[in-house]
Amino acid sequence: MVPTIRRLWRSDKAETSSHDSDAPSSETDSVKSAPKNIGLFSATAMGVSLMIGSGIFSTPASILRLVGTPAMTLILWGLGAIISYGGATAFIELGLMYRKNGGTMRFLAHGFPRPKIIFAYLFAWVMVMCIRPGAIAANGPVIGKYWLYAAGASHTDGWQARGVGFGCITFVTAINIFSAKWSLRLINLLTVVKIIVLLIIVISGIVAAAGGINIEKNDNWSRGFTGTSKDAHSYASALTKVFWAYDGFTNLVYSLGELRKPERNLPWSIGGSVVIVGFLYIMANVAFFFVVPLD
Repeated sequence: MVPTIRRLWRSDKAETSSHDSDAPSSETDSVKSAPKNIGLFSATAMGVSLMIGSGIFSTPASILRLVGTPAMTLILWGLGAIISYGGATAFIELGLMYRKNGGTMRFLAHGFPRPKIIFAYLFAWVMVMCIRPGAIAANGPVIGKYWLYAAGASHTDGWQARGVGFGCITFVTAINIFSAKWSLRLINLLTVVKIIVLLIIVISGIVAAAGGINIEKNDNWSRGFTGTSKDAHSYASALTKVFWAYDGFTNLVYSLGELRKPERNLPWSIGGSVVIVGFLYIMANVAFFFVVPLD
């Protein structure tokens, strides 16, 4: 892994030098450019699809229990969107500086080249061996649980859920291995499906609040901030869950070398994905609180 990181870092330095002088660079010539397969829609979908996952469906109830009231819950979801957008602007700037695949690993290699690109190596190792596998493992049983619930199964937990989750993860992994174009098509499809699902939730909640659906009324909004938690630890735990749900807007920077017109598409795609997801998350929570009583 270290030789790979060092080669990428040196190729960037060689390309920078070649821009300063017209002399060709053997380092640059030895690194093949990735095909430009990612347009604006797919780039935005990469962020939206990775952010919208099990988080928005599994964490709202636990966040509400931690902070106490729907009003404070919405504030935390909005705060998460604002902070995530700030992080997105940082990655946009770094991505426009280094327009190649690698993402944070490449940024660390340039920012901290010594001792021997150790920070880039450690990040790559932890990302490959711990962070991404851990996130996938955490989402697997959740995926299986919801699939089994939708299928009407009597048991939606345990090894049945893990088995379904393992099958879904294996299927998606196989597509990414065999075809980059088909993986982009799958991302685009899943993004559209996820947005439609959240829009159905949002519209259903609005219709229910307007009286179009006969449901039992609740007092979720009339209580305001009465009963809001004053425990700092609860807010720290709640924000951790919020940021978990927003995680994924940096996904595109790992494939920047395949993005068409990055000077235009990168800001719109990363920034736009955070705005889209933030709006959907807040409105989905509003719909939940319109329909579901706190107890």
